[in-house]
Amino acid sequence: MTNLLAIETAFLNKATVSNSLNLNVIRSTQKSLSNGQKKKFEQTLELAKLVIAAQDWFASEEGKAICNEEGISWNNEAIGLKVFGWQKSFFYKVAKAGRLATVVVDEFKAQCAQIESEGKEPNRTVEGLLKFAKQVETSTTSEGGEGDSEGKETGAAVEVRVPTMVTFTYKTDDINVKVVVDTNSKVTTNNSRDSILEAMRKLSMLLIDLA
Repeated sequence: MTNLLAIETAFLNKATVSNSLNLNVIRSTQKSLSNGQKKKFEQTLELAKLVIAAQDWFASEEGKAICNEEGISWNNEAIGLKVFGWQKSFFYKVAKAGRLATVVVDEFKAQCAQIESEGKEPNRTVEGLLKFAKQVETSTTSEGGEGDSEGKETGAAVEVRVPTMVTFTYKTDDINVKVVVDTNSKVTTNNSRDSILEAMRKLSMLLIDLA
């Protein structure tokens, strides 16, 4: 549990709240997340169901009543941080994945398995799943469908990871830069050109000192 006030700790420790949010299951599942991408993805999907259950409970009459009694006022961002220990962006991604149609998730998994059988690496992540679901939604909407057709029928395709050629990370108190270059020379970064060049300049100064 992250950044909890005393009143919030007491709130989560209440048996009714803990049971309603499945806190024991949340904690045990989070602890069992491994480095294996497939297992991690599957366990994140399990947590997605718990995210939806938590959101629904807070929105229920029971949840609202207990929150009012305990002086708790949390929005979804607070639920994500204080119950799951996640920042806003990732929490909303997992919540969105948890509300996807089962047929879309199953088709995503099937395509991932097919890609792996071809000796390639699928983007088996929450982000990859949401990109796939967006393709399904776009395709079915343009065809006048309901948005829940299988990926094969709509032409949606799982993203295939391209091997990384270079990864550059530089992090200090005032700089946080990460650049990834794949074997197709595609550069992925959230940083500006100037901040990347500044990080490389500082790294080069450190290398000079090593010499």
